[in-house]
Amino acid sequence: KPISEGSSLGVYICKNKTQFNKNYNKLKKEYDRILVEEYIPGKEIQVAVMGNKALGAIELVPRREFYDYTAKYSSDAKTKHIMPALLAQKKYKEVLLLAEKAHKVLKCRGITRSDFRFFRNKFYLLETNTQPGMTKLSLVPEIASYCGIKFEDLVAWMVKDASSNR
Repeated sequence: KPISEGSSLGVYICKNKTQFNKNYNKLKKEYDRILVEEYIPGKEIQVAVMGNKALGAIELVPRREFYDYTAKYSSDAKTKHIMPALLAQKKYKEVLLLAEKAHKVLKCRGITRSDFRFFRNKFYLLETNTQPGMTKLSLVPEIASYCGIKFEDLVAWMVKDASSNR
């Protein structure tokens, strides 16, 4: 995947060396820097953190192989959003704590969204987004809404938090 992109643009899942070489060469022509990492299968779990407190975890079930750009933004992608994520209570609490820990260790402020895979009863942190999508259709507002936080209140909190001295 290209380091300079977001929303899963330019991400390829390669299942053999031929696919890898083809996609690697394609990306190298377009981008200066790319990242190659192991593919981790499993449930797609995303957690919103507001301040230093996790709001909740949502599970995404895309119809495609993974939650790519089309699955995120196409109106006909029909990615299923399950809120709260279908996890045992102990595992649900664990992923919330992991997201809070990532937020703290990375010295994040405001709102973040951490993306995890849950595979073989273990969570894998894929990334922590320090500027997550904030449209009314984005995941952070969806998680906040489930927690009783209106979109307008979420945005007002962000403005107040950003303007506070630390």
